[in-house]
Amino acid sequence: MSSADHALDLAADGVETPLLVREQNWLLLSYFNTYRLALALLACIAGFWAGSLAPFASTNPRLFLIVAVCYAGVYLAAIDTTRRRLGAFETQAAVLAFCDVVALILLMHASGGLGSGTGVLLLVSIAGTSFLLNRRMTIFFAALATIGILLERAWPYLTGAQSGLPVSYSQVGLFGLVLFATASLAHLVADRLRHTEALAQRQELDIRHLARLNDQIVQHLQSGVLVVAPTGHIRLANKTAQTYLGLTAPQPLLQNAAPALFAQWSAQRGDMAKGRQLFVSATGYTLLPRFKALGAEGTATLIFLEDTAILKQQAQQLKMAGLARLTAGIAHEIRNPLGAITHAAQLLMETPDLGPEPRNLAAIIDDQGRRMNTIVENVLQLGRRDRINATVFGLHDWLVKTRPAIATALNIPAQALNLVIERPQTVCFDTDHLFQIVNNLCHNSLKHSPPYHDAPIVKLLVGIDGEGLSTLDVIDWGEGIKEAIADRIFDPFFTTTARGTGLGLYIARELAEANGARLEHRPTPTGCQFRLTFGRLNDCTEASLTS
Repeated sequence: MSSADHALDLAADGVETPLLVREQNWLLLSYFNTYRLALALLACIAGFWAGSLAPFASTNPRLFLIVAVCYAGVYLAAIDTTRRRLGAFETQAAVLAFCDVVALILLMHASGGLGSGTGVLLLVSIAGTSFLLNRRMTIFFAALATIGILLERAWPYLTGAQSGLPVSYSQVGLFGLVLFATASLAHLVADRLRHTEALAQRQELDIRHLARLNDQIVQHLQSGVLVVAPTGHIRLANKTAQTYLGLTAPQPLLQNAAPALFAQWSAQRGDMAKGRQLFVSATGYTLLPRFKALGAEGTATLIFLEDTAILKQQAQQLKMAGLARLTAGIAHEIRNPLGAITHAAQLLMETPDLGPEPRNLAAIIDDQGRRMNTIVENVLQLGRRDRINATVFGLHDWLVKTRPAIATALNIPAQALNLVIERPQTVCFDTDHLFQIVNNLCHNSLKHSPPYHDAPIVKLLVGIDGEGLSTLDVIDWGEGIKEAIADRIFDPFFTTTARGTGLGLYIARELAEANGARLEHRPTPTGCQFRLTFGRLNDCTEASLTS
């Protein structure tokens, strides 16, 4: 990764733009130092071959060689200090610019002065300095170079080697004007380039932020997202789509990953408004696809994959949320007068001179009032089913800890519940709801089973089904459920006993569906078996964990 890319990554992570500008300045200085070192090495070659590369080193070969070697040594060290970012940037750039001006004027002097053409290298030096330093420093070095040329031109007169002043000061003056003009124009161009680069960098940062934001949004969507090329290659698949289709290889063919989806995609390419069909993926998910063309000519296809289990769960939650509020309100309104009736019946039975027949009638009122209160309590529990506090836990560990509490609630010994773990499973469920489901199923089994005589009455079996889903079976060896009523046992208020409310199994199934699971009756030759099939852990979304 280059320094510029590293700076952009820092800026994208929250580091301010000035750091990015400083990084670019150091990079530019390193490039300029490389040019200076190359120039110094060429000067060393010209110094060793003095006389062969005229006009270089034509006047004072020894001075030319010494300056060239020192020039190369300075910028060889400067490349290392620039790489390690030693000292302040402005200080290092100014010192190197000063060395540049002095060395080039001395090389020009050793080559015969301004007429040798080496003064052009000063123009390059001043122009490069304008890209590194501010306007004031750039003008300063242009003035320093002009003074240096004047001194070089007047050196023979100052040392007594020439009796009169040189007559070609107009050439020096024009060159000085060119230096100042170069400094001003180059700094103006550098300033414009800096503004343009800063704008480009800000736009690049915005694009990177948007790209990262879009990637985070797409990857965390509950729906599967695929982008399919016209060739059938999957260009993009978010985590949900990878889970749904079981994708592992990069850019696989849709035909190999999901043949049923590929068939629909091929048929949809001409008309995206065609009907959609459910299909089952290789991992066992029942999915509903939705297609959308990308680009004016449909160069790619965007496919959304919806898990029907999640859609059903969401629809069920919306339906039950309204129903829960309604039933809770009705149950609350019934509870108050019902309590008053029951209390009045109890007071009536405590009357000393009450005859046997009125006392029996009061007992009937109290008994039926208690039965109605049980129904109200069940309805209120149903009304609270939309408040889910799902957690991930080991099912076998939970059953081991909870079996004594279930047995206590059912007024039976813990040994009456036989716990069998075929394969330990981790599930996502509301533990309070799970306790109520298991308690209701065990209570239902006890009503249709013989009394406990040192042998288990109910079997709790933990395992896994053919689709790889965790299961909990509640099995008894009682009288079983007749085939004629098997389809009605989950209906509300359906009961086969005179004192039953008919809400136990109904509430158990509703609580299971609210947690993304399903409860079903499985016919057996003897006794009765109910299976609770848990949802996939991947479907245990953050929303369900915190709702």
